[in-house]
Amino acid sequence: MTVTVNTGKAWINGYFYYNTSSLSVPLATADGVLKRIDRIVVRWDLTNRTISIAVKSSAPSASPTAPALQRDADAYELCLADVLVNAGVTSISQANITDQRLNTSLCGVAAGIITQIDTTAFNAQLQAWFDDYKDFSVDEFNELVSYLDSLKLQGDAQYNALQTYMNAFKISAENDFNSWFASLQNVLDGDTAGHLLNLITNLTERVGLLEAVIFNDINTNPFLIQFDDLEGVTATGVWNATLQRIEC
Repeated sequence: MTVTVNTGKAWINGYFYYNTSSLSVPLATADGVLKRIDRIVVRWDLTNRTISIAVKSSAPSASPTAPALQRDADAYELCLADVLVNAGVTSISQANITDQRLNTSLCGVAAGIITQIDTTAFNAQLQAWFDDYKDFSVDEFNELVSYLDSLKLQGDAQYNALQTYMNAFKISAENDFNSWFASLQNVLDGDTAGHLLNLITNLTERVGLLEAVIFNDINTNPFLIQFDDLEGVTATGVWNATLQRIEC
């Protein structure tokens, strides 16, 4: 609940004020129900012969107005800023501080002892620009939030669609596999399996005989050729009576 007045100078009715370092100004505790406006002023106190920074507070209200400046034989005040103190707050944000230094009726810029520059119009333009910029920023932010929300909805929809597709694919693949496995079980019954085993055994024996013929010296009778009759059969070679075979 403080505001900071930075370094700067002020000129009040021929008297000079110089704030040489940042000055922390405390504000009173916020009302629990109503709002108020605190006005930060540079006060020229003729009675005490001082110039200082001071805080003036309005009465708490649902629609508060800033307190009036004192400008009489006892004191003369320049307004630096107005601070909106909302109900129940425990800190002050920059958004609630209105700079009044360029408002000629409240402060203004000193151009000399006699003549002053009227900055009221410039202050109004600056404040209007700031309000427009703030509204534009809010609109841009809201559009960004809406865009991000739409992206989230699209992403959720695409994820749900992908999840649905994968679940359907899983069910379809399981059904296809179960159908194929069931058909394979029907083909591979007991007789078929036994027949396959016999074929494998015969093939294994024949491969073994081929390996023996190709890679080993044959000294036994590993095979037997039988004929129903000898019609049209011409055999040449030497009869091996011991092994009972014709050798080429």
